[in-house]
Amino acid sequence: MKRILTSAALCLTLALSLAAPASLASQNKNSGKKAAAKTMSPRAEALKKCNDDYAAAVKTANDNHAAALKDAKGKKGKDRAEAMKAANKTKTDAWAAARKAKADCVKAAPKK
Repeated sequence: MKRILTSAALCLTLALSLAAPASLASQNKNSGKKAAAKTMSPRAEALKKCNDDYAAAVKTANDNHAAALKDAKGKKGKDRAEAMKAANKTKTDAWAAARKAKADCVKAAPKK
């Protein structure tokens, strides 16, 4: 009985001693992110917005492409081929427009 209690106490002590630094490290990481967010330069903020806008545009293009392909798969023959070709062209055009918009946004961002 004494051996069981001793081993349980030892395991509990080790678990708590290992968990405490890990929880402090995660708190330090979160506080560092908040501080870093407050001290972002205007250029960094502008570039972050450019990247977020680009990611949203690409996601929208992919979602629209998936919906168009799903619709095209219900068709047969030439209609299906034309619908799939149109969906692929639309996706390619949307991605190109997103890349151009991102490039323009980056050029317009304040310099360092």
